[in-house]
Amino acid sequence: MIPGCHATTVAYDRITFTDTPSVVEIDPGSEASFDVTLRNAGSQYADVDINTRSIPDGISIIDNDGSKLVDMGKSVTYQITIRTSEDLAPGTYQFEIADRSDIDVHTWETIDVRVGGKHGVAEPTGDSADRGEGSEEAGNSPGLGVFAVAAVLLLAYRLGSGRP
Repeated sequence: MIPGCHATTVAYDRITFTDTPSVVEIDPGSEASFDVTLRNAGSQYADVDINTRSIPDGISIIDNDGSKLVDMGKSVTYQITIRTSEDLAPGTYQFEIADRSDIDVHTWETIDVRVGGKHGVAEPTGDSADRGEGSEEAGNSPGLGVFAVAAVLLLAYRLGSGRP
């Protein structure tokens, strides 16, 4: 082993993500920023940068905060800014990010990017789509709370009118 040679010190993953977003929401033709946090579990300082791959057509990385010095046992947060093209179809896209440093292996994490439709209305997903939430009609219909209040008032009226 050669003293001071970083290539021989790569034994385990020293730089790891401790915080990444579950989903980044963005409209076509706009920019969005999100934070990721890296932790240095190694026994030396590390210059760390963010590496990207598998970026879909229509999505670009504008800024990733560049290289930062991460102290031993400490964490650092990076702000990543992405941009989407005007003609990017609504849907969910993915790309990967990894730490880039000379002291460890790279850990790849998947970032989901949900691109909404026109006028900032994202496509409904999961249970909210089944209930009609997120659609224009949901804003015009009375919610369940209105029906619950009406039922309570009707019950109170009937109970109150039966007394002498």
